[in-house]
Amino acid sequence: MQQLVTMKNYHLISWLEQDKVNQTSFFKRLVYFLGRPLLSAYNCRYLSRNTLTTFKPSFVLLGRGMPFETRRLWGAALCNIKESTILVQGTGTGWDVLSWARLKPKKIIATDLFEFKESWEQIAAYCQDLFGVDVEFHQSPLENNSFLSDASIDLCASDTVFEHCLDLKSVLKESLRVLKPGGTLYASYGPLWFCAGGDHFSGRGGLKNAFNHLLLEPEEYMKYFKEFLKEDEDFQSGGRYVEIDLFSRLNTQQYYNLFQESGFKTNSFILQISPTSLAFNQEFPSLFLQLQEKYSHKCEIDDFLIHTHLV
Repeated sequence: MQQLVTMKNYHLISWLEQDKVNQTSFFKRLVYFLGRPLLSAYNCRYLSRNTLTTFKPSFVLLGRGMPFETRRLWGAALCNIKESTILVQGTGTGWDVLSWARLKPKKIIATDLFEFKESWEQIAAYCQDLFGVDVEFHQSPLENNSFLSDASIDLCASDTVFEHCLDLKSVLKESLRVLKPGGTLYASYGPLWFCAGGDHFSGRGGLKNAFNHLLLEPEEYMKYFKEFLKEDEDFQSGGRYVEIDLFSRLNTQQYYNLFQESGFKTNSFILQISPTSLAFNQEFPSLFLQLQEKYSHKCEIDDFLIHTHLV
């Protein structure tokens, strides 16, 4: 997909606002915890036997399915978090650092391809004052953290990042380099390219547009993009990602293979299904069939349904 427009007037959602939006009440987390096994068993009906036997997912969730706080505890389960140094990869404005700081690790190092100096300074001070946690930020590509020595990190962590990595193999190789022996990599990433809204943009204007990034020809997609592009887009929004064409375009099998080839042992693999994809299939079956025919050489039918991986 080509670059479409150049936008100058991006705005940034405040890190405190982003943190607040992603918090979940204890009661809701408890309900999710108690109901997750049964819901997962029920949700397996949406996926093929081949997908279930190949990847052996720990859970199959519909929608988000796992609150942010639960994801943090799940990601930190294999390390002694109080004594750990965490590398937060692709932190953006840094708001996700707060959720890790609440676990009070020994230290947090956060990186991003872009620099958000003002919010980074504020968050570092906030985490030190409120949680007593040292936080440092670096502008650096994920595949080259030259400021980090080998085997210096206990936990590599990222959310909604790997779907934007153009060279995920190098990112995983670098993660393995900085991790201590027995260290942990936690990642949740999505929406994935082949699901509804895989470009973080399609779906604007109605359900019928959910797969425009896959169904439309480039010229038609450009018209759609310009029509629904907001004048004041968030810097970390779909509009920005489309503009710089920052997508890995991998299917589930390719992601899974890269983890294995890079030397990681998968302890747990969770699949989240997109309710939007399911609704699209029910409402527009002919278009969904068109998707299958057009991309049969690039992905499986389930890839149109799988929104997110958690590993």
